[in-house]
Amino acid sequence: MKKSLLLILFIILFVEIPMAQNLTAQIEKAEFLLKHHQEQTNTPGVQVAVLIDGKLVWSEAYGYADIEQPAALQTQTPMRVASVSKPMTSMVLGKLVEDGIIDLDEDIRTYVPEYPDKGATIKARHLAASTSGIRHYSADDPEYNQVHYPSVIDALAPFKNDTLLFNPGTEYHYSSYGWVLLSAAMERASGIAFQNLMQSHWSYLGMRNTHFDHPVFHPEKISSQYILKNPGFLRRLFSKNDSERQTAPKEDRSYMYAGGGYLSTAEDLVNMGWKLISGKTLKDSTLQILFQGQALENGASTHYGLGWDVGMSRTGTPVVFHSGSMSSARSHLVIYPEKKLVFAFIMNTGDHVFFNDREAQTIAELFLNKEKSINKASSITGQWDITTTSLRDKRTNGELTLSVDSTQTIKGTISFKHSRKKKTFPIILTGMDNNEYHFVGVSPMYFDLYATFDKDSFSGRWLHDFNVKGNPEIDSYWKPRAIEGERDSF
Repeated sequence: MKKSLLLILFIILFVEIPMAQNLTAQIEKAEFLLKHHQEQTNTPGVQVAVLIDGKLVWSEAYGYADIEQPAALQTQTPMRVASVSKPMTSMVLGKLVEDGIIDLDEDIRTYVPEYPDKGATIKARHLAASTSGIRHYSADDPEYNQVHYPSVIDALAPFKNDTLLFNPGTEYHYSSYGWVLLSAAMERASGIAFQNLMQSHWSYLGMRNTHFDHPVFHPEKISSQYILKNPGFLRRLFSKNDSERQTAPKEDRSYMYAGGGYLSTAEDLVNMGWKLISGKTLKDSTLQILFQGQALENGASTHYGLGWDVGMSRTGTPVVFHSGSMSSARSHLVIYPEKKLVFAFIMNTGDHVFFNDREAQTIAELFLNKEKSINKASSITGQWDITTTSLRDKRTNGELTLSVDSTQTIKGTISFKHSRKKKTFPIILTGMDNNEYHFVGVSPMYFDLYATFDKDSFSGRWLHDFNVKGNPEIDSYWKPRAIEGERDSF
């Protein structure tokens, strides 16, 4: 018996410890990037989680759920997820399609006759793919809605009488209001109130901290949400703090539940993502429907499925993802189906934070191809004098300073003229490909530096990379800039 227990213990140590050791470097790099971004943007609270092959390998919360009390943010604290609500709704839509309850290609007015006839057939597929012609938010909409809509049918009121922007299926135009109409169709087709339909599915998936952002629903430890404080003219002139936060105004999200009105946690989101791709809730054929980029009538791809953006990662593997952005929240859910990796990120502000799809995927991809991430590059440490050009193509000089810590992670700072002022940014080595080193800097928007080093010099390029869908950047303003460096001899 003792021998058996020792053998089991040996197996656990042999299998689990190397896994933990391998991920330690990844977590350190991710924390470096996240914490510097959080500091530069004065973000109150951030949740992050990574799940690989069904195992939660990293879950952390940084900062505060409430900066006035104050109260620390926890991994179980529900936060607004904004438009990440769409893939959450999409998952339940897929189940209704799989069970034959709703037809993606049926006229939506078959399910919701209250929606006025627009002289063209709008299908559930159009609504989920943002090709319906229904508008998104506009300047005429209230910034913070105060009207409560008791049902998803009532929530059609803000847009149902508007003219379509185009004939359904002919163009792509991102539309959160389209998801409100879709939620009404899901309710009618299933015969179950939409809130009950979603909540029962979350309960089935074990998403215990996921709820509707209902104005009278107050979980015990719900996060406060924050926006950028307007300092006023004089304060803006004399204060160095241009990222001060204040509590966001109260608002009623009942006008937008299916498209942007849920509360959740990073842990709940990665677990949902895993259940989605592991075959535990939907068939592969249904998943293909959700993850397939839709084609317009002219054959052009939208690179958007049914509630999911579709692209290729920088590691050459398929990625499906969705972001959420509002003044009081920012969120990301990223899935690499072939790698069985799911990443989620939520912050309790969204105003002036510059954490977009590329930033999210940069963090997530630290956990891909882990064997390439071990740093054995201490020869590049030290100070380097650099020459490059700014985004405005102005020649500039600066410095790159690199050091190696006790975990063999190489990080430091880079200084050069940025937006007409010389600034210093934190930078870290995230990976290597043959002899080319890949660094990521935080400005707070991430930028990439690729460099090949000789003994006393290096050359390469730096850029802000927005390519998350496999489309080359066509705006020359964002093209890569050449960078060179020589080792400082002093």
